[in-house]
Amino acid sequence: MSQLITGNSVGPGMGVDGGGILDGESKEEHPSKFQSENDRAPPETWGDWERERLKPPGTTLLRPMAWSAFFLAATPLPLVFPGNTPDDAIISSVLFAVAWSLVLLSLLSVGSLSRHPSQSHAYDIFPLDMPSLLIAVALFLAHVFVNPVLGWASYATFWYSWVKLTKSLTDSTYPSNGRWAKEIDPLQFNHIGLVDGWAFTTGHFKTGIIGVGPPVAPQSRLVIEGVRANNVAHIAISILHRSGFRHDPFQHRVDVRDIDLLLEKPPLIFRTDGPTSRD
Repeated sequence: MSQLITGNSVGPGMGVDGGGILDGESKEEHPSKFQSENDRAPPETWGDWERERLKPPGTTLLRPMAWSAFFLAATPLPLVFPGNTPDDAIISSVLFAVAWSLVLLSLLSVGSLSRHPSQSHAYDIFPLDMPSLLIAVALFLAHVFVNPVLGWASYATFWYSWVKLTKSLTDSTYPSNGRWAKEIDPLQFNHIGLVDGWAFTTGHFKTGIIGVGPPVAPQSRLVIEGVRANNVAHIAISILHRSGFRHDPFQHRVDVRDIDLLLEKPPLIFRTDGPTSRD
């Protein structure tokens, strides 16, 4: 879900959110929907680009993550207080499965586990912590085949992995989700070039990631996306975090030292029959 702010202009006393209509409401009527204290103004070269606010993933993740903690905490209770269920082992397993199903389904719902250019390797499942999960699974198998006491070590390690996941989600949802978009004619996509350090990953316009820029942090890189809003094609620039969340590059919560230098001008070059223009 997104909110596309139109009519942005960079000029004296206006900043990037001057004017605009959002869901039929003017900025003067509801200014909080158009800007926040976290917003930073981009350089004037971004004057005809629009800030698009994306739905914060934290609002989608909060409830299922809270319930997952509840079911994970309840997992050992049938074993600690045996004889109160038809089958203590099965009930405990069901509680555990529900806990982690809530985790996985919530991450899938926000696109966090999909493949994208900011992942560090082919088996990267961030924000899940692969090392602790593998250790927890190994301890669980050892408790089945070696010593039942190791089951408690496995359970504690699963909790450790859950806490690390929660910390990673907290860090990755702290910056505002958003991107900067510019309307284009998709039929003219092949006439768009990029500056050095950027590259398209497709030869035609489509929705989704269509190009990549330079890395801006160990877990983030700039990306180009194809976006359609109200049947109008846009090309958008954002910082793609390793979690899969898109961060607005012009905000105070993004701690990237060279972001203003990297985005001093939009990276697109519009080729025409006349002189080449960069926008």
